[in-house]
Amino acid sequence: MKRVEKGKKVESLSKALSDARLLCLGDFQGLNVQEMTSLRQALRISHTEFHVVKNTLAKRAIQGTPLEVLEEHFSGPTGVAFSAHDPVEPAKVLIRFSKDNPKLKLKVGLLEGKVLSTESIEELSKLPSRETLLASLLGTLKSPPTGLVNVLSGVIRKFLWVLRAIDEERAKAGNS
Repeated sequence: MKRVEKGKKVESLSKALSDARLLCLGDFQGLNVQEMTSLRQALRISHTEFHVVKNTLAKRAIQGTPLEVLEEHFSGPTGVAFSAHDPVEPAKVLIRFSKDNPKLKLKVGLLEGKVLSTESIEELSKLPSRETLLASLLGTLKSPPTGLVNVLSGVIRKFLWVLRAIDEERAKAGNS
C-alpha cells in the first residue's frame, strides 16, 4: 500500500471509529472466508461494520483520540466491529456468533468511551433492544391516561344503565 493510500485509510478509519457508539475488537484467527462472510452479514443487519485492519494502521488511527486506551489490544489478527447505532444489537450478534463459532474470541469493547471486558459485552448483549425499551416506556406513559379515561367512562356508563333501568321500570309500570 502506498503512503497516500495508507494516510487515507488511517483517516477514514479514525473517523469511523470515533463516530462509533460501540466498538469491539476480536481475534478472528481460524475463521474461514465463509464464516467471516456470515459474520459480516449478521453484523450488517444490525448496522455494524466489521473490518480487518493492520494493527499499525489501527494504532495510528486511534492516536490522540479517546480510543487510545485500546492500543494495547491491537496485537495479532484483530477484527474491529463498530456501530454508530444501537449498541445492544451488535453485542448480541457478536456474542451469539462467538458461542456458535469459538474461533472468534472477543478481546475488548468500548461503549461510548468506557472500556468493556468480554463479560461486560456479554452482559450488554442480554439487555433488551432500544426499540423494546421505547415500547415499554410508551406503554408506561400511556397507562395513566388510559386508566383515567376508563374510570371516567365507567361513571357515565353506570349512569346510563341506571337511566335505562328507570326507563324499563316505567315501561313495566305503564303496561301493568
